[in-house]
This record gives sequence, structure tokens and C-alpha cells, in this order.
Amino acid sequence: MRPLAYSLAAVIALSTAPGIASAQAAGTPLGAFFACEASGQRQETGALIGGVAGALLGSQVSKNERALGAVIGAGLGAAAGSWIGCRMQVSEQQRVVSAVETALNTNRSQTWSDPTTGTTGRVDIIDANYGGGAGGGVAFGQATSSANLRFSGGAQPLRTAFEPTNAQYTTRNTVNLRAAPSANASVVGQLRGGQSFNVLGRVAGDRWLLVEQNGYVTGYVAEWVVQPVASGGGYASVNCKLVQQTIQPRSGRATTERYTACPDAGGGWRLTAA
Repeated sequence: MRPLAYSLAAVIALSTAPGIASAQAAGTPLGAFFACEASGQRQETGALIGGVAGALLGSQVSKNERALGAVIGAGLGAAAGSWIGCRMQVSEQQRVVSAVETALNTNRSQTWSDPTTGTTGRVDIIDANYGGGAGGGVAFGQATSSANLRFSGGAQPLRTAFEPTNAQYTTRNTVNLRAAPSANASVVGQLRGGQSFNVLGRVAGDRWLLVEQNGYVTGYVAEWVVQPVASGGGYASVNCKLVQQTIQPRSGRATTERYTACPDAGGGWRLTAA
């Protein structure tokens, strides 16, 4: 049997293996990132369930080196999910998911509290352009009134503020142009696959774009079904965001985590521990 010191080195090598790194790079959907367990019982130590289950599995797999198997299993089990998520009850997890999603969509800090447990939290966008290169994304401006915008072609006037820009977008497939910033709004037109079009701005706090033609807003299109065009003619890279989450339980010390959040094709966000 190999010495335990050698076995621990194997654990370190396993934890940094390319397969694991690539899986983490893909990210986890926001709704699942903080879901460590579904019973609603608070875990006194982060990833306790994952660690114990992994240790039992590892012991069965490595009967000749039971100590090593337990260490490997516990390490992989505890690495799954968010440390913060594994310490929270389900009601707290739901509040975290809502706060993180709102912060990502609006670029504004969010706070939440759970009256049942007394736990409070804060979500901050540390970097809204994380990982994006020069010219790699679309710079939207500060939210401003939409009162002076002109609308045509069946597009309904925007009742909320918008974040102005002047950017070119394109489509890969045919997409619908909506009368209002909602997937339930009536279709007023279509953008063909490969068609370039101008965007006047984005609905403040939402991910719907104002499509412009000849100075008029002709409709709205969902941001997640189109792509910004880079100055060099190719697709602009999608900018991710760096998020910081701080949780303060009713008693005890606060815990802080950072995540990289990148948009996915379905209009949501995928998170990876930073």
C-alpha cells in the first residue's frame, strides 16, 4: 500500500485535472448553483452532505486504500455546488437566486433577508465587464427617460426607462420582433438569419433591445437570441460579470464568495466559483 503522503499528492493532482477544470469552466445554471440539498435543513459546515456521501462512495471504490478513497470522495463531494448554498435553508437559497439574478440583469447591488432564520445577504456586481476585451461587448449607457423616443410599425411606446447605445447586432436564425418587451407580446415583424440591424438601447433592468430604423423604434427583440457585431466584422465576445455574495447569519461570522456569471443561450446565467 502506498504511503498516505503520496496518496494526498494524488488527491491534489485529481482536483486539478483538466476534465474537472473544463467542467467548472462551463458553469452551472443560476437556479442550480446554490441548491446543495432540498430538505431545508441548515448545514453547520459547508458541503457537509456532499462530503459525507463522497467519503462513503470513496471508501467503497478504494477498499485497498480506504483512507485515500474517503479523502478523494469527500474532496469531490464538498467541491460540488456553492459553499454558501450548502449552508442555507431552501427559503434562503430562493432569496439568493432572486437577488443574484436581479443584480446581474440590472448591474445594481441587491440585498435580501429571511425573516424565518434572520439571515441577511448582499449581492454586488464587482465587474460588469469581466473577461471582455476592448470592443468585445456593447456599452450601454445610464438609464434615461424614453419619453422622447419615436415608435412605428406597431411598436408600443416604452413606459419605463432605457439604457441608450448605438450598436449593430446580427442574427444567426430568424427571430421575432415584438410589439413590447415581452415574449407574450404580439409579433410585428421578423429579423432574418444573418440580418444586421441597429439597436437604440436596452430596456432598463431587462434584457430586451430596442430595434431602430430611420430614427424610429420598430420593435423589441430579446437580447439572448441575437449577437452584437464587433468592429472587425465578427461576432463580439460575450462579456461575463464578476459577482460577490456576502451572507450574514443571525449569529456567527459573515461568509463571502465570488462567482463569474456568463449569459447562456436561453437568456439566463451560468455561474462558476471565482
